[in-house]
Amino acid sequence: MELIAIGKIAKPVGIRGELKIIPLTDDLNRFSDLRTVMTGATAERAVERPIVHVRISAQHVVAALDGISSVEEAELLRNDFVYVTEDQKKFPRNGRHFIDRMIGCSVEGEDGSNIGTLTDVLKLPANDVWVVRSGEKEILVPAVKEFVCSIDEAHKRIVIHVIEGLLE
Repeated sequence: MELIAIGKIAKPVGIRGELKIIPLTDDLNRFSDLRTVMTGATAERAVERPIVHVRISAQHVVAALDGISSVEEAELLRNDFVYVTEDQKKFPRNGRHFIDRMIGCSVEGEDGSNIGTLTDVLKLPANDVWVVRSGEKEILVPAVKEFVCSIDEAHKRIVIHVIEGLLE
């Protein structure tokens, strides 16, 4: 069964085991439609958990999951991902991509030069920022149309427009 990451658990909220979830989806309201999710550090280790209730704010989601009723239990889920099953997924709008499918893509310049590997996506208020690792070096690339030339999920390849100073 393929799982799709739609959020990452940031921390416990309050004393009853609620969880602050940073969304990895454009549609935060999709959390309201879910009755169960899977949580885990990886999809292979994910465990199914019924949702008790959800509160949605502008930047994050607060959820209570069945069986998690204390700060200590919630703390054990810190940094785990929130997954949905293939039949629960919603396809991104045209020109958008599933973040978990982009992680691990090779990043190249328009000239074919190897820049590195996409290792993380930072969800910032203005726009997403891609973390590209090249050896020990981390390069931050704004995920905006001025920099992104093409994304080929099938071949795990991203081509970006490199401007002066971007790779320094």
